[in-house]
Amino acid sequence: METVDIAAPASDSRLLREKVYHQLRADMIACRLAPGTEIRENELASRFGVSKSPVRDALMRLEREGLVITLPRQGYRVAPVSLADVQDMFHLRVALEQACTERIVRRASDAQLAELDRFRHFEAAAWDGGFVAYNREFHRALARIAGNARMRDLLIDLIDQMERAVQLSVSSLKKGDPQSLVQEHCELIDALQARQAARAQRLAARHVGDAGKRVMQAMSRVVIAG
Repeated sequence: METVDIAAPASDSRLLREKVYHQLRADMIACRLAPGTEIRENELASRFGVSKSPVRDALMRLEREGLVITLPRQGYRVAPVSLADVQDMFHLRVALEQACTERIVRRASDAQLAELDRFRHFEAAAWDGGFVAYNREFHRALARIAGNARMRDLLIDLIDQMERAVQLSVSSLKKGDPQSLVQEHCELIDALQARQAARAQRLAARHVGDAGKRVMQAMSRVVIAG
């Protein structure tokens, strides 16, 4: 692939920079670029067929998000996933999801609540990425219908960043019964559709808290350094 022309229109340059950023971010979140992996600008520039400028741009953005760390005189490295950081993220997520459920009960339309019925059943063949993808989309859907754009963006970004911990522990999580987790979703959907705010908040806190315990236990087994 040819290196991009530096005289290309500004709009094309912006699109290219966004493409490099989003692809690198997706690779890090899915652990295709594993935590601790060294990153070299010239290798990424060659991979994407671009100059170093959009690569450097993307890495700086990812550093601000906590996905990349800069090594003085060495370059970059994919940030490690620590037990303490994951625990902090789950604590924050509990608070955000409780806030989401409260807003959903008060503000979501009946039609929006009815759309949650598609999450009452899980069939692996219907989801590219299996249960992890199904579960992620359920929680994203809650964030979207809560009616608070800032909270939606914060929660979806948090869910994305937590994906690294889930991917690292996914082999252990597969040993569980996904149907029991689907049932937890059904109970939460029931509470939301009945507009029972307190019950929905309790269920959301328990659901996310239990997920945190499973992920933390799985991570402890694979001994990820903090």
